[in-house]
Amino acid sequence: MTDSPGRLRRLLGVSTLAVLLSACGGEAVEVAPDPRPEVPSATPGTTGPLTILHPYTGDAARAGFDAIIEAFNTKHPGITVRAERATDLDELVRAGIDTGAPVDIVIHPQVELLAALIGEGHVRALDDALDVPRLEQDLVAGVLDDVRFDDRTFAIPLRLTIKSLVWYSPSTFEARGYSTPDTWSEMMTLSDRMIAEGLAPWCIGIESAGATGWVATDWVEDILLRALGVDAFDAWVRGDLPFASDEVKGALEAFLVPIWTDDDAVAGGRARIATESFGASAAGILGPDPECGMHRQSHLIEDFLLAAEPDARFGVDYDFFALPPIVPGQRPVLGGGEFAATLTGSPAAMLFMQFLALPESGGPWAERRGSLSPFAPVLAATTSTDDSSRRASEILAQATTFRVDGSERMPRAVGSAPGPGSFWTEMTAWISGEQSLDEALIAIDALYAAVR
Repeated sequence: MTDSPGRLRRLLGVSTLAVLLSACGGEAVEVAPDPRPEVPSATPGTTGPLTILHPYTGDAARAGFDAIIEAFNTKHPGITVRAERATDLDELVRAGIDTGAPVDIVIHPQVELLAALIGEGHVRALDDALDVPRLEQDLVAGVLDDVRFDDRTFAIPLRLTIKSLVWYSPSTFEARGYSTPDTWSEMMTLSDRMIAEGLAPWCIGIESAGATGWVATDWVEDILLRALGVDAFDAWVRGDLPFASDEVKGALEAFLVPIWTDDDAVAGGRARIATESFGASAAGILGPDPECGMHRQSHLIEDFLLAAEPDARFGVDYDFFALPPIVPGQRPVLGGGEFAATLTGSPAAMLFMQFLALPESGGPWAERRGSLSPFAPVLAATTSTDDSSRRASEILAQATTFRVDGSERMPRAVGSAPGPGSFWTEMTAWISGEQSLDEALIAIDALYAAVR
């Protein structure tokens, strides 16, 4: 889901910048030299103010973030934290930069906008202040790749969401003798069995008002991450591997087309995909007479399931398993997240970043339903009191690599907006039968080339 639709600022006309790639082969970012002095030393006795901009609006999210600040202040009572919510983080961050009074810490849910700030030299690298190798060991595999440039680390993940999940009803599976699959091949065998027994394997809906089509992009990304591997996935995200390439098109023809275009495989058939609300489609797995056996969606869909059936119980009426791998031995996870970065590198800011680098920092938040700690390998099954979140955390802990939603790291016009040539619009037009898959992929490539 486009939990945080992004805008990618392209950096033009700056001749002094060197084009550098992240260590994982991610998006090219022009990293400006940092003219500021070395980061001041941060000690436990540091005092002074600390300003933070964050995106949290809901009561639960704000309470979780407040718990982190409270835990930080318990360790560092001399630091006065002023945390403010911002509906447009990028605008306010840049306003502070322009006036010479940048915020100390920004918690950003849009990786591509954070990458632009990094590229312009506004974000302090953390390598001298943190034990980065230890941090990598404690975090979900690969989660730092999107905020590492020129072999330097610029941000720390604060909270993650997981998208690579398949929801199902344990009651239905038990009654019909089904087992959850461990591989893509096993999942397709299960799908064939469901069809033979008169049950549509999948409920799929991509309607979402002005954002219709984002569900399709998530499906595509999950498939490409599994079929092509992380390096090719990163190349595709940054526009170096075209949508219409043999690799991308071939993966979609092999793994997406057989599901989405088979009227027997989707509840209501192919024609219903573009008109079915993404939230309503999830409820098809529920009840004694379900419409379908499986639904691929992020962890956040649980709220929609409970809205449709308030008495539904996790582990009985609904549950999920990890979207199976295509390549043996690989367990990639697609998701989203919020990342903390410092613009000033003040002693108070660096102490806060050092605190966020500790697994314990996310403990209070991870106890709340739906909040997944990026320290899943350390905290899995030990922190959250919610069965669903604990299960999702275990999947994160077992991931061989994590990648932030690729469409939100593309130029916004391409990856996370409606309009001719956009990922959302062209995939919707394809599944609606208005054009071929070839035409859709070529149109997206043309827009990407125009806005790069």
